[in-house]
Amino acid sequence: MNLDEQSFSFLELSKNVNYGRDTLPSARDRQIRDLLLGAADSASLEQVKRLMPGDADRVLNAFAERAASIAVRHQDARELRAGILAAAIAQAITGDLRESLAALSLLYRASEMIGHDPNSEFAAANDLSGGRAIGLLDFLRRSPEDKTIQAMGYEEGDDKGGFRFVRNW
Repeated sequence: MNLDEQSFSFLELSKNVNYGRDTLPSARDRQIRDLLLGAADSASLEQVKRLMPGDADRVLNAFAERAASIAVRHQDARELRAGILAAAIAQAITGDLRESLAALSLLYRASEMIGHDPNSEFAAANDLSGGRAIGLLDFLRRSPEDKTIQAMGYEEGDDKGGFRFVRNW
């Protein structure tokens, strides 16, 4: 995959107004998933960070939250992995690991719900990043209570399309 700044320009916040509220899955979800999984195969985390628009962390966090629901809805580990990558990249470009905590809790729970080991899934994403996705490993070291979706203000629910993690605040 040949990557440049133009490849990631659709992740600008101004091009994703109300994206988090879109019906699951959306064309944007598929576009982000395919870009992230393709980039993971052909670029380092540092290269991807340099190509991201400055405010892409917010879009990536929204995608990570949405990907957790899509992974459960479709029992799809590919969606889960794209979400974990999005959260790792968001953490890397924002510098504030706390911004992705809610998404990480949803991805952790989604991994459990589709029968995958969350520790292995997060560790694999860290390995893909060359060991630079430290926030993923930090999340795994949290107490069990601090990893729950309830601690992050979410619950398991649904919408007209099926399963969806829902904010309860």
